[in-house]
Amino acid sequence: MEKVKEIKKRFLSEILKNNICISKNPKGTDIFWPKSFITLYYQDSFCKIYNQNKSPVIIQINESNKIIDNLWNSFFKNPVIKNEFLSTNQSLLLFKDLYKDFSFDIVIIKKYKNIEDINKVINLLQSKLKKNGLIIIENINFDIKLVTKLFLQHSCKIFDFRFNRFLIDNCIIEIKRYSSKKKLILKIYYLPRYIFHLLVDLTYYNLYILNKLTK
Repeated sequence: MEKVKEIKKRFLSEILKNNICISKNPKGTDIFWPKSFITLYYQDSFCKIYNQNKSPVIIQINESNKIIDNLWNSFFKNPVIKNEFLSTNQSLLLFKDLYKDFSFDIVIIKKYKNIEDINKVINLLQSKLKKNGLIIIENINFDIKLVTKLFLQHSCKIFDFRFNRFLIDNCIIEIKRYSSKKKLILKIYYLPRYIFHLLVDLTYYNLYILNKLTK
C-alpha cells in the first residue's frame, strides 16, 4: 500500500509528466504552483480521496480545458470522468435528467458566476454526493453574499490563498454532506476561516476599486 508521502510525490510527478503547467504548455491549465491550488489544496485533498477510493467518479462543471482529464486519469486508477456545462436553469434540468441514477465522489465547479442559479446547482450536486464525497468551487472572488449563504446553509470550508499569491480569485470553497448536528459543530469550527475570508475579500475589493480610480 502506498504511503501518504509517496502518493503526494506521485501526484506532483503526474502534473509534470502530463505537462499540465500552462507556463510550459500553452494548452495546459493554470493549476501549478505558484499560480494555483495544487500544493495548497489539491495535493492533500486528492491524496486523502485516493486513500479512500482509488477509482472515484468525478464530474467537472464548466471545465473547458480537457487536458486536466489526463491528470485525474493518470493519478487515480480507472476513474469515471464526466464533463458538463451548466449555465441556465434549462441546462440544469437536462443535467438532472441525464444523471438521475448517478452519484459522485468529486465535483469540481469552475466559472460559477456563469451559472444562473448556483445555489440550485449546489443543492442538486450535494444530494448526489457519495459518502465522503465533496464539491469544490474554484476561483471565488468578491461574492460575500454567496459565500455567506453557502457557509450558513452547508457549513462549507473556505480556503483563501490570496496571501499566498496576490490574485483576486485565489480561493476555493469545499462542500460535503453532513448531518444537521455536524453542520452546527463545523459552522463554529470553520467560523475563523469565514471571518478571515470576509476581511481579505473586503481588503482586496477596496484595493481593486482604488486601483481602478487611480488609473
